[in-house]
Formats: sequence, C-alpha cells, structure tokens
Amino acid sequence: TMWPNNCRCAVGFSFDFDAESLWLGTFRQEHPVILSRGEYGARVGIGRILNLLNKYDIKATFFVPGLTAEMHPDKVEAIHAAGHEIGHHGYRHENTHHMDLENEQAILDKGIECLKKITGQVTKGYRTPAGLPGPNTFRLLVDLDFIYDSSMMAQDEPYLYTVEGRGRQLLEIPFHWELDVFPHFAFNPRPYYSGLSAPSKVYEIWADEFDVCYQEGGYFGLTMHPQIMGKRHRMK
Repeated sequence: TMWPNNCRCAVGFSFDFDAESLWLGTFRQEHPVILSRGEYGARVGIGRILNLLNKYDIKATFFVPGLTAEMHPDKVEAIHAAGHEIGHHGYRHENTHHMDLENEQAILDKGIECLKKITGQVTKGYRTPAGLPGPNTFRLLVDLDFIYDSSMMAQDEPYLYTVEGRGRQLLEIPFHWELDVFPHFAFNPRPYYSGLSAPSKVYEIWADEFDVCYQEGGYFGLTMHPQIMGKRHRMK
C-alpha cells in the first residue's frame, strides 16, 4: 500500500471557509442579502462542522482567505484550537488567473500574515481561491516554501508537480468538481447556477466514487464550504 500504517485508502476532508469573501471577491457582490449567505457559514456552518468532526475524532483542512480571518477571527481560532490544519486561500477570494506578479505576491503575503496572527504559524498549504491559478502562482508558492497545493485535477491521487523555472516540485493534492459541494448545491442567479441538489443524489455519486477508491487503494478527497455544507439537511 502507498498509505501509512497499512491503510487501505486515504480520505481527505477540506473546507473552504470563504464566508463573505467569496461574494465580495470572485462574484463582486456587496448586497447585504448576498453577503449574508457567506455570513451563514461563519455564524452557523462552522459550528456544526466542528461539532461533527469532533464527534468522530476526524481532523480536516480549512482553507481560509485572509479577509475571513479578519472578519471572523474567533471562528478561525476555534478551527485552530480543535487541531485542524489551516491553509491559505487568498485574501479576498481573488481570481488570480490574469494577475501580475506583484499583485499576487502581495495577496499571498497578506493572507499569510492574517492567518499567522491567529495561529502563530506560517501555513504550508494553498488552494487557489477562484480555482484558476495564474502564470506566477506556482513559482511564488515554491519561493514562499509552501509544501503543497490543492488546485489541480490531473490525477485521482496526490502527485508531484514540477514548477517551471524553479527546478523544484510541489505536492499536488487534487480536487475535482464532482467531489466539490459548490456545483451540486450552490444556487447563484447571476451567472445562473442551478445547484440545490438533493443530498441523496450527491451521496450516490460520492459513495460510488469511494467504493472504487477503496478497491483501488486510492485517495478520496471532498471539497466543502461551510456556508453550503453547513445546512441542516446536508449535515444530516
């Protein structure tokens, strides 16, 4: 087996704790009603998720934008105090796809400092906020001594990604949209996403994926968002 302690397969639970930053950054919305969707993740979702993880003694990774850490420091502290990993997720949930080097460097530095103020640690894991790394992203991550990224989709299992121009590699822990709650559940009228699937439908997809993963001895990674997954019926 490739996994420690002769485990049959590996499971990774990650949560993008975007809160309001998702709507302010990626979707560029400032209406109070829209922002309240993100606020729900901080007010309600995080508590439910932490309670459930604690019940089953499961450790997870929470990717946190710097702005979320500034707006909800007590929630980020609760995540840290519970022993979960906190990863970098930009500052304002920016789309870095076409961003120049200086601006992306500033965002990474700012996010690092926001998280360090709460945890006392420099995070070593990164997930691109809007799902689209820019031309400088991976070189910057290597220069800042990040150990891994979780933005790419080239394999089912974690793999090494060679960073062009640096002669070094990042560990890539892949995510896949089929295993991300956002396209399944999120509703956004502009641009229009239908979302709002029944949990039974999504469970069917995830259960089938896990069964094959278990047979192959692979990696099963879920990407979740407290403002979406933290709803009553989905937590059930």
